[in-house]
Amino acid sequence: MLENIGKPFFIAEAADDVIVSTGPAILLGIIFGEDVSGAVVEISDSKEDGDEDVKFYFSGDELATSVGGLSGINATFQKGIAVNLTNQTNVTLIWKPAAV
Repeated sequence: MLENIGKPFFIAEAADDVIVSTGPAILLGIIFGEDVSGAVVEISDSKEDGDEDVKFYFSGDELATSVGGLSGINATFQKGIAVNLTNQTNVTLIWKPAAV
C-alpha cells in the first residue's frame, strides 16, 4: 500500500523552473500555504522548464480560496513536473513517480 503515498515537495520562495520530478509522475495535490497578492502558479509537464506545456495555472481568486488546504489534482505528467511561482511562497506539491 505504500505506493499510494505521495512525496511532499516544499517550495518556500517564488522561483522559475523548479524541478519536482525529472521523469513520469502523478501530481496528487497541492497545498498553498498563504494568499499572496498578484501570485501565479504554473505547473508544467516538463523535466526542465516551468513554462513548457502548462497543465495547471492558478492565480487570483483560485489561489485565495485554496489557501491552507489540500487541493486534490491526481493528474499524470509524462515528462516530469516543473513549476513556476510568481510572487507565491509556501507551496507544497504532493506527487509520486508514475508506473512506467
